[in-house]
Amino acid sequence: MAMFRTGFQKLTNLFTTGQAGVLSRFITSQPSTQTQAPEVTKNVIATCNKLIEDKSSRNFAIVHLLGKQWRVSDGDLLVVEGYWPPNIGDKISLDKVLLAASKDFSLIGRPLVQPGLVNVTATVISKGLSHTRTHFKKKRRKQFMRINFQRAQQTILRINSVEIANKINEPNKSNVF
Repeated sequence: MAMFRTGFQKLTNLFTTGQAGVLSRFITSQPSTQTQAPEVTKNVIATCNKLIEDKSSRNFAIVHLLGKQWRVSDGDLLVVEGYWPPNIGDKISLDKVLLAASKDFSLIGRPLVQPGLVNVTATVISKGLSHTRTHFKKKRRKQFMRINFQRAQQTILRINSVEIANKINEPNKSNVF
């Protein structure tokens, strides 16, 4: 513990020696970039909003569904394993969108993209059981062998659409009172 304390003291002395220390020199050289950052950000947001309006390329999204992450786009089929309550023919909305993108830009969530910004809709096509999986155990020279067969429940979804609904940095239209 004493070695750690002395090493930490040496580091703090290194950064605080001199007139204002090494860290203050880095901070004082930054103001020119801070004034330009909002303008660059506004230009990027305006470009992305223009691309959203044009709908020039196919959108895709990374969606969190039943503990897994899936990359989906229009017309995709998802085979989801495990019990899931929706029935055949139900139209559902996938709300946990982690990332939405097209060929030209990406919207990355922290951890989720802003609610209402991206709409991912899907339809349940079928429900059933998976193919039979064989689980085989054997111990050599012990005359021990077990064979188990497993079939898991599956739900197949068709992704109807992946749409970026609103413009970036604008309030959600559906939540306005």
